[in-house]
Amino acid sequence: MVHDPIVLVHDPIVLVHGSKIIVMKKMPKQFKSPLSITRKPLLDSKGKTDKQFRQLIYDLSVAGAKLEIARAHLARQLGVTSPQYNILMVVAQYQNSLGITISDVANHLHVTLSHVTTEAKKLEKGGWLSTFVNPNDRRARMLQINPNATEKIVVLGQSQRIINDDLFQNIGKAEFDNICKTLSKLVDDFTKTIKKLKL
Repeated sequence: MVHDPIVLVHDPIVLVHGSKIIVMKKMPKQFKSPLSITRKPLLDSKGKTDKQFRQLIYDLSVAGAKLEIARAHLARQLGVTSPQYNILMVVAQYQNSLGITISDVANHLHVTLSHVTTEAKKLEKGGWLSTFVNPNDRRARMLQINPNATEKIVVLGQSQRIINDDLFQNIGKAEFDNICKTLSKLVDDFTKTIKKLKL
């Protein structure tokens, strides 16, 4: 048995089925999502859409999550948590002959002083760090990598280099410099914004 073809004609919607003509109600307009930002430099299509901005948010979220997975992998190799790993890496990188102050570590990681203090105590108990009073300011505490822990961090460096070379394999020098400058601005703006939310 051969069926008559169905032809769909829009506005108004008409179904033509053989010799039968069926007039249907006009379909409602397609929903249009409101803009999620009003700053013109971040809008596209002459300020009519924010698709590129929204995609940036999605990409930043995914990139951040995947970076955390990679860093958690490195932390497990040392047998510490991700926050503890971050503290260890900052201390190892920035300490001098006197170590590095807890406040400087907090500033590099954009976290609170109490957070670094709490995690540093755990790392000291685990033999990773030494803490002592700053000889130049007895109100401040200093952190320093324990000599017994330095070899483990040096060995981890090979895994760090492999992972980071892969993560950033398509980034050139100019792009890298721009990313560093842009993210530094974003971190400051994000921090100010989150404080306003009063979570």
